[in-house]
Amino acid sequence: MPTPISEFVSAARASEPTVLAAALSQITGDMKWAEDARLCGLRRWSAGQQQHIDEDGQAFLDEAGAELERLASNGFKTTNVINDPQALLHIARTAIDERLDGSFTAKLEHHLNPELCKVTFDPAAVKRRNLKVTIVGAGMSGLGLAFSLAEAGIDFEILEMSQELGGIWFDNTYPECGVDTQAFQYAWDVEPNLDWTRYDVKRDEILQYIRDSAFKRGVMDRIQFGVKVGMGTWDAEKSQWLLDITRDGAADTMSTDVLVVAVGSLNQPKIPDLPGSDIYGGETFHTARWRDDLQLEGKRVAILGSGSSGVQVTRTVAQVAEELFIFIRSPHWMRPRKPTEIGEVSDGKRWLLRNLPNYLAWYRFYLDFVLGDREHRRMILQETPEGLKPSPENDAVRDELTAYIRRELGDREDLIEKVTPNYPPYSKRLVVDNGWYNALTKPNVALVNDQIVGLDETGILTADGNHYAVDVIGYATGFHGTRYFWPLDLVSAKGKKLAETFGSDDDLRAYLGTAMADYPNLFALQGPNTAIGHGGGATFMSEGQGRFILSCLKTLIEEDKRSIEVKPEVVQDYNEAIDERLNRMVWTEPGLVSRFRNSTGRVITNHPWTLLEFWERTRSPQMDDFIIDGAGRTDTGEAMPENHPARSMA
Repeated sequence: MPTPISEFVSAARASEPTVLAAALSQITGDMKWAEDARLCGLRRWSAGQQQHIDEDGQAFLDEAGAELERLASNGFKTTNVINDPQALLHIARTAIDERLDGSFTAKLEHHLNPELCKVTFDPAAVKRRNLKVTIVGAGMSGLGLAFSLAEAGIDFEILEMSQELGGIWFDNTYPECGVDTQAFQYAWDVEPNLDWTRYDVKRDEILQYIRDSAFKRGVMDRIQFGVKVGMGTWDAEKSQWLLDITRDGAADTMSTDVLVVAVGSLNQPKIPDLPGSDIYGGETFHTARWRDDLQLEGKRVAILGSGSSGVQVTRTVAQVAEELFIFIRSPHWMRPRKPTEIGEVSDGKRWLLRNLPNYLAWYRFYLDFVLGDREHRRMILQETPEGLKPSPENDAVRDELTAYIRRELGDREDLIEKVTPNYPPYSKRLVVDNGWYNALTKPNVALVNDQIVGLDETGILTADGNHYAVDVIGYATGFHGTRYFWPLDLVSAKGKKLAETFGSDDDLRAYLGTAMADYPNLFALQGPNTAIGHGGGATFMSEGQGRFILSCLKTLIEEDKRSIEVKPEVVQDYNEAIDERLNRMVWTEPGLVSRFRNSTGRVITNHPWTLLEFWERTRSPQMDDFIIDGAGRTDTGEAMPENHPARSMA
């Protein structure tokens, strides 16, 4: 009879092996775990380069399980824990990837000890200054900042136009809606979630996590639901933002010292203006406004689009529709989920997260690099005699993804031709396959790549003269993602609206996507050029921006200032720098239309930095980059007199 596997060996076998090795080396002080040669094969397995863990890898994990049992018997109390930054970097380089050079030292320390990067405030100054912050949007970005404001004791409110928090995770209810990043990347540093049930976590669980975190952090009573902000105007005399709002349908006004716009860019659905839309007699919906009242069983259904939402919803619709027509304008490159990115989180993995010190910290550092910054070089174009071209690393991805298409579609050359893109991978957002290729092979599913020219009473008309009779049209056509803040508008210190300031409403320029010249005391979360084009969690970006904002608020509060505004030349220099780098990225592929680019072709959504670079740029803003003006107010709302005691602290 086989020997029963202990819970500790089960936990080791459920681990990300290189993460387990790093955590064991740190807690035991023994580098043998990180330096073990058997990790090479385990890395190949994690990357999906080999189907199974070989015997050497299994032996390593079994030995690690025995070590976990030894450590657990003593409550994980050891005297040799490694905290030296250089030693920790050596662990990371040997266990995870040798390309982790000295520039990663501070970020690794941040993961292992988030308190190091925490912005702290003088409680007495917070009380004296009595600063009021208004956040527009109760999605993950706005709530993440709210958690920090609440902890610091800073007065704030959140205005949310919906009747529930969660942002896109409240809005989107379509079948199989979920993250296409790894679940443990998709959580706040300050409120980690050890209880994800799946690596490819779905919408309902994410929304519940958001709700639970908001209740736990005590911010629910600061959210005003059903409040839509239409316009914000800077009042220079009062150094406040005056807001025109609609509260449950009734017009109203309010004011605030600091305005933070956290509405994101994926909240206003884009529906194509097709000729004949007004006479089409069937039902319609956008995936971001899924209709629970709509029954698709036995219906002829059309899905327009093959981006993330279109791919996620297709499998479910294909199972119930009598006929499903999928219309694509330009195919996306799709990748399969790796073994460590899909399925249920095992009890063994959850045991590690709860019990092995710093396993989660190492895990998140690992995910940021392996699924993020290690991929970044594949986005960079290289110099050739013929000009800028995709790199060999990008070509290798193209070969891998092309082979994946052929594995999934077999001998269906008709489909292979239609779904194989003619542009380099990553030029448009890389989509994670959710069984989409497999759905295309079903007898009730047809893929159409002819241009749609309009609708009539009964269906869809295409340029080749065909008519597709359908009962339901589903628009998986994305969002007005380049029109940041829209439909909210802002009037600057110079009296100009956003489109007047920037020349159009889809070409906003900001410093780190967070602060704009001529807009004092205004900050953005997930603003222009903050999207990650190469891999990583959106919460990582917004938390970096949050630390940037908190540092600016610290100046307003502790130095008793009325307003802070980024200098125009700082914004200009920064945007020239990102444009220069963006022009050397695959997102600028000539002739390609994508959600990354505005009406002029400029990349407006993505930033060109690695996660490390963005983290470094946002963690400690330089106050020399800002115009800081005036005296603040006491807790009575009056300006502080010149002889106020707080003056001596400035």
